[in-house]
Amino acid sequence: MNGGQTHFRDQLDRNQLSLGLFGLNCSGGLAVTTVPERWDASWENNQKAAVMADEAGLDFMLPLGRWKGYGGITDHNASNFETLTWASGILASTRNIMAFGTTHVSLFNPVVAAKQMVTADHIGQGRFGLNIVCGWNSDEF
Repeated sequence: MNGGQTHFRDQLDRNQLSLGLFGLNCSGGLAVTTVPERWDASWENNQKAAVMADEAGLDFMLPLGRWKGYGGITDHNASNFETLTWASGILASTRNIMAFGTTHVSLFNPVVAAKQMVTADHIGQGRFGLNIVCGWNSDEF
């Protein structure tokens, strides 16, 4: 680790409470609604939100690992970014905030995933975090 990475990890370890944003990589985010102003998960919007969160001093961004939407009128979460490449883009666009990648253990080849995660961590200079999940929605698998 270089000095910047050590400083960032020390800073995270001192926090008793970390604040961040969750689910911005998916259309609609966490709000299941039909209002016209619901979250549009375009790359431009994700990048703008990441920069604003970074400048505001938030600690992290954590994406949802989704593979398809819920159907219905809005098909909530149907449009989404794969989380490891999303995190790499967020890390390249920011200076301080931590970006997580979410991996489903049953879907990711561990060797390929490890290489992707190390690459993301290098891009972010030690700011990549990993959210390991087993999944809950059998329709997605």
